[in-house]
Amino acid sequence: MFALLKEIPDFTTSWMRYTMAMMRASNREISEFNDNLFIAAHIALTAARDNPLSVMEAYQIVEHNLALASKGLSGAQGKLADYAFDQIEEGTRAFLNSLLKTDGEKWSGYMKREAEIMEAVSNFNEQIEAIGDEFGFHFNTSGYKLVHETDAFELYQVLPLKEGVKVNEHLKPVILVPPYMLGVHILAFLPFENKSYAHSFANEGIPTYVRVVKDIMTNEKVQTMTPEEDCEQTRQLCAKVMELNDGKKATLNGTCQGGYISLMNILSGKLADVCDALITNVTPVDGTYSDAISGMPTMHHDFITTTLPSGNKVANGYLLSLGMRFVAIDRETPLVKVLDQASLQRATDLNPGKTPAALFRWLLKERVHLPLAIANMSSHTFQDPIAEDGTLPVKLFDQPLNIKRLIDLKVPWYQDYAIKDDLVTPPCATAGNKFLEGWDGLESVAFFGGHVAILTSPYAKKAPVNGAFNDANGKSARGPVKFQLDISKTA
Repeated sequence: MFALLKEIPDFTTSWMRYTMAMMRASNREISEFNDNLFIAAHIALTAARDNPLSVMEAYQIVEHNLALASKGLSGAQGKLADYAFDQIEEGTRAFLNSLLKTDGEKWSGYMKREAEIMEAVSNFNEQIEAIGDEFGFHFNTSGYKLVHETDAFELYQVLPLKEGVKVNEHLKPVILVPPYMLGVHILAFLPFENKSYAHSFANEGIPTYVRVVKDIMTNEKVQTMTPEEDCEQTRQLCAKVMELNDGKKATLNGTCQGGYISLMNILSGKLADVCDALITNVTPVDGTYSDAISGMPTMHHDFITTTLPSGNKVANGYLLSLGMRFVAIDRETPLVKVLDQASLQRATDLNPGKTPAALFRWLLKERVHLPLAIANMSSHTFQDPIAEDGTLPVKLFDQPLNIKRLIDLKVPWYQDYAIKDDLVTPPCATAGNKFLEGWDGLESVAFFGGHVAILTSPYAKKAPVNGAFNDANGKSARGPVKFQLDISKTA
């Protein structure tokens, strides 16, 4: 008992450190979450004043919000219960070690360790800011080259980082198309940590290019961009890449909604003479299969718009990002995020690496507004299914787009999706495959993990993007980089 009493001062000091650190961490997460909620509330209230909701729409929103609140509360309660149980178990064991003078972690040592863990969580913002020098593309450096630009896009070549590798002029070029809202930098997550999807192509010598949307805040051509203009300008980029690569047609490689836009552009036939292959990553081919998004209440588009100083309306990226977070509200409430970060710090002995900081930087700082016409097109793909004959719910140049046209165009489609993706679910990503049954140009591969796993861990042992493996369904498969290398041999 005397030994236990001796530890009380140290225990109390550590407990106070723990409490203050947890308050700091919780306040940070609450503030960040509330900022988004207040932005969303301001937009919604302004829209409701100018364009009131019907009784049915209001009822649907209230019902949806109650369901979200219940899901969020349930997730927080479950996480807190698990966390408290683990803490009580470890604390009791340490208490008995001190009381009975047995080997193992003592009571004061346990509390000191927990205080250090929570302090690391409370200082996580510093890591998020520090990782900015390594996260994403840095187009102002020698690793990238601006090769072309249009009214709305810049086209950069991504040069190899791997020592001894040079761009191989004999390989087919690839153009990476990021989603509008999530930004381009997720495609170059941590280049110098070997965690960059873009560099996984470039480091094999593949001529690799990335389509970058110009700043929507200052560029009116981006603010008013339509899907037709996206298609026409993408054709210009492909033509330039052909010119730079001895006439070789480009492969379009789109991620998430960037994949859907790439599919639309190819199906229009406008790219037939400049693009002859398609790669899509976690692309929502039929968004009605994603219950998380298609299940949201349908509202007037005025409820997602923001008017810029130019007078042009755009879709508010903060509001759309918040909607995506609500998909996983049971994991996105402030308390759950704090406890998840504490669990990560504990599991890695206060050394979680750079990946968590880079991932949080992307989630918190890479949100951008969308051209309204692009947002409207995207919303249709989540509200309206593909027709029974394979026709998409959206058009280009007032012409229907049918998935079966890939066969006539002879454009092979490499399609990867994530088996644990709760945003773009496997049925959502593969919904168009039934229209291409029997065609050997379709290659559908199930990757392990969640929505951005292929981007943040392109060289995962189970499924490296540049190798052959058995996919998450047990099927023999290859990664998208290997696909690009293999079709280069037959081109």
